[in-house]
Parts: sequence; C-alpha cells; structure tokens
Amino acid sequence: MLYKSLRLSVLGLLCYSSASLMAGEVHEFTLDNGLHLIVKEDHRAPVVVSQVWYKVGASYEQEGKTGLSHMLEHMMFKGTEKYPAGEFSRIMAVNGARENAFTGTDFTTYFQTLEKSRLSLSFEMEADRMRHLVLTEEEFAKEREVVTEERRMRVEDRPIGQTREHFKATAYQTSPYQNPIIGWMSDLKNYTLADLQAWYQRWYAPNNAIVVVVGDVEPQAVLA
Repeated sequence: MLYKSLRLSVLGLLCYSSASLMAGEVHEFTLDNGLHLIVKEDHRAPVVVSQVWYKVGASYEQEGKTGLSHMLEHMMFKGTEKYPAGEFSRIMAVNGARENAFTGTDFTTYFQTLEKSRLSLSFEMEADRMRHLVLTEEEFAKEREVVTEERRMRVEDRPIGQTREHFKATAYQTSPYQNPIIGWMSDLKNYTLADLQAWYQRWYAPNNAIVVVVGDVEPQAVLA
C-alpha cells in the first residue's frame, strides 16, 4: 500500500477516534473464539470505522524471512473461494466504503469506513479472509514484484530511506526491531509461498485478533 495514503488514512482514523473517545465509554468484549472486540459509540454521523488488528508484525519475523507480515497484508486482498481476487475492494467500493491496510513492527491492521448499516458486510468479509484466504503461486509472484518495486522506491532509490534503515539496523543489532517492515530485498526474493501460508496459518485467527468499532452503533447490537 502507498505510504502517504496510509499515513493520511491512519492520521484521519486517529483523529476521529481521539475525538470520539472524549464522548463516552469504551465497551470491551471477548468472544468464545477468543476474539477481542472493542466498541466506542459516536453518534454524530451515521458512519462507522471498523478495524481488525492482528497481533503480528515485522518484529515477529526471523532472520531470512523478513517482510512476511507486509507481504501477507498485500495478499489478503487476493481473494478467497467465496470472493475472488479484487472482489473485496470492489464490493466495499460499491457499498460506499473506504478501505485499506497497514503493517507495523508489532501489528497488521485492516480497516474500513462505512455507512453504519454496512457494518455487517465488513464483519462477514473480514471473517471470510481471516480463515479462508486462497494463496496461489501466480498471485504471489505478481505481488512479490509489487513489493520489491515498493522497496526500491522507498529505500534503494532514496538516500533518506537507506539512512533510516541502516540507522535502525545499527541501533537494534540484537533485536528483531532492526529489520525493516517491508523486509530486506534478499528475503523478498527468496522466501516461498509455503513460508507465507505458514505465516497466515500461524497468526491469522480470532484469538490473535482485536476488532475495533467506532461510530454510530450500539455496543450490544455490534456484539450480536
């Protein structure tokens, strides 16, 4: 995903959420499957923001496998048996939603901003790709090219990008925080689809996810 777009989207979400937190109580639930749900009411407009936060990011990755979390973020838009590649974004757009995703050192997040009556659609489609993502060699090869080009643009072709990356690698020599979120180029070119599938199976599950809902909703209705 484009860095500037993500930065602006995240800033907007943070501002939206920060303003709403001042308005009332935050409600938290844990479902039987282990999923943690956080709901915050904000009835100023008939809009809702829905986010799924997975507790996995670049700091979880091992030497030689850096960038898996970010690559999987890209591949999460490549379809399931129920919704083929491109359908997630198409359906969200048809329903007036804005959606995107971003990867950090300790998390990977997917989000949508929707009209409140469309919240159930977000839940349905996120649940589907949480457990039924279809990963193919063809789509993986395409997305590997996308991500390696993204790295060239953000790091290899930008002195400031290289400086930041080398500084971080030096500052955190004995920590996984030394690795770039996008991954080292050598790793991007060498890990396999099987590595990605194993990463997905290990970390993408309800008991490793937090769903955050902020907007014109009733907590008990969201829970239902």
